[in-house]
Amino acid sequence: MGKSNPRVEISSDQLKNELTEIKDRVGALETIATISNRAVVEEFVKGHLTNEKGQQIMKLCQEPRTREYLMAQLKFANPQALDYHLKPLRENDLLRQNFDDDGVQTFEWSNLFKRLPKPTIRKVLDGPK
Repeated sequence: MGKSNPRVEISSDQLKNELTEIKDRVGALETIATISNRAVVEEFVKGHLTNEKGQQIMKLCQEPRTREYLMAQLKFANPQALDYHLKPLRENDLLRQNFDDDGVQTFEWSNLFKRLPKPTIRKVLDGPK
């Protein structure tokens, strides 16, 4: 007689809980990295926020913002114009994108950026005077 393979059933709630736990752990690691390397992180951020549109997007994304909201606020004529400015922010871990349960995409500050001291964030977002 053949052996039967045990089946493992996983609910979507279990997967969501596991994903949340992983995100929390990654967030904790990002916090440690930001705190222990604050000067390096600050220079990294300054080096990647070199244009006004990038700074404006970052200011708006302190709270989660939809693509449509960003396009309207920044008066972009098409999604490609927004993507042009979002891409380097996402690639350099300054912004992260999320999808809610309804599939709505939002953008917000990454944990790396969020955990910088508030005066540093203000200084970086206001740009050179």
